[in-house]
Amino acid sequence: MSAHRVAASLPRIGVTIGHTPQKLKTGGIEPSRRARLEVLRRIVTRTVREERVELKWNRAVEARPYVERLIQLGVERGPLDEYTAEMMEWWLPEKDLITKMHEVIVPRFQNRDSPFTSLFRLPPQRLQQFIQNKREVWKRYDIGVLEIDGNPFPAIQAAHQEQSDSILDVLLADALRNHQITLQEKLEASTESK
Repeated sequence: MSAHRVAASLPRIGVTIGHTPQKLKTGGIEPSRRARLEVLRRIVTRTVREERVELKWNRAVEARPYVERLIQLGVERGPLDEYTAEMMEWWLPEKDLITKMHEVIVPRFQNRDSPFTSLFRLPPQRLQQFIQNKREVWKRYDIGVLEIDGNPFPAIQAAHQEQSDSILDVLLADALRNHQITLQEKLEASTESK
């Protein structure tokens, strides 16, 4: 009867979960359901170790809910829960990463709601796949960055600044600046005359 243990349910994770499983082929691993989990396990382990990873977009989308759930288990149940310990041991085979998860990552999110991760899409990369009959074959990959929030790295997206180099925008900005200077001078002149 130990297979029918009852675990308290967790709230939904704050990220969307894709309805269609992504193709996660990897060289050296025979395609199967277990292989799919092994690929996801490697990605989750790498994400916890590095806190920001650059992957193919489909892998980043597929791995994000697993990282979210691990962090949520740590936040909601803590390190002493049996189910949490079992999940951490399976998804993070390196013991130092379990310690990092409980001592570094989980305390970061104690007073915060999910999502605990961010996912960014980078411009596609064109990589040489192979050379066949003196002909190069290239493939385009969509790249994503999966990161745990609050990591020590600089932000991926800088603060959005409205800068345009079109001549119209430059002229309008200059005219607005001149108008503000004129108004400021008039205001100073009126206060001096009083």
